[in-house]
Amino acid sequence: MVIKMNKLVAITLASLLVTGVHAVEASDLNIKEWEQNLFNELDTNKDGSMDDVEFRGTTKEWMTKASYSEEKQIKKTNNKFKDFDNNKDNKVSLEEYVVANRANNATAKAAKEKQQIAKASKEKKPANKPVKKDPDSLLQIGDIAPNFLGTDKDGNKVYVDELRGKVIIVSFWISWCKQCKDGLGILNNLQNKVGSDLLKVVAVAHRQESKRSFKKYKKQLSAMNLTLTHDSRKVIGRSYGVDKAPHLFIIGKDGKIIFMDSDYNQTPVSGIVETLKKELTK
Repeated sequence: MVIKMNKLVAITLASLLVTGVHAVEASDLNIKEWEQNLFNELDTNKDGSMDDVEFRGTTKEWMTKASYSEEKQIKKTNNKFKDFDNNKDNKVSLEEYVVANRANNATAKAAKEKQQIAKASKEKKPANKPVKKDPDSLLQIGDIAPNFLGTDKDGNKVYVDELRGKVIIVSFWISWCKQCKDGLGILNNLQNKVGSDLLKVVAVAHRQESKRSFKKYKKQLSAMNLTLTHDSRKVIGRSYGVDKAPHLFIIGKDGKIIFMDSDYNQTPVSGIVETLKKELTK
């Protein structure tokens, strides 16, 4: 049985190595494909730029959750729109959007890191007691995987403990990230060839994914044999230390993490294949 499985895995998985991911075409700003795709979703008029109404889509979801009135949403968004409209032509181009958005993200990241450093400096480690791991820190190879993986399309909660004995691939994705969606196709192919009795792929829609987009892409992905969940409350992402997508984890039969990757540039097919070959033939 082991010899048969070795052969099956070697043949079916190695064949996937020829499957590549299209390289992102670089502009002067080296605009990433996920940035282009996100801009395209916001540009509902499809004229290559965003007016103030379209731009409101960049803030509407979180402002609505914060119970801002429509009037307040418009006022705050218009102020932000002026900051993004560097050319002051009442339109935000792709280049303007990317530059301003990256600057905002960099500022927010720096502020968060500063806050974490300040918090860490105030905390005293208790003597002779293990230091509790920060929930935002990345997991390590060999760690026990966080148990909860979300709720599937049938309303069933998915837990690592209930999948013990199988190899689990957990892939965090966002709809506007082409690498993410290409990666899901590869993972679906892997699961189909190896068999869902041995390998389970759980595709977790990252917390930046809106409910509307998730429903739309859930229909498109319905042909795949993946377990789809949505991390709308940020619970799963926090427990796995995920702050961007794609982000992938492989969990061994014993529930411990044996592989992880968070590379924006390419799906680590070769690393996945080698890891699965070793774990599936144990």
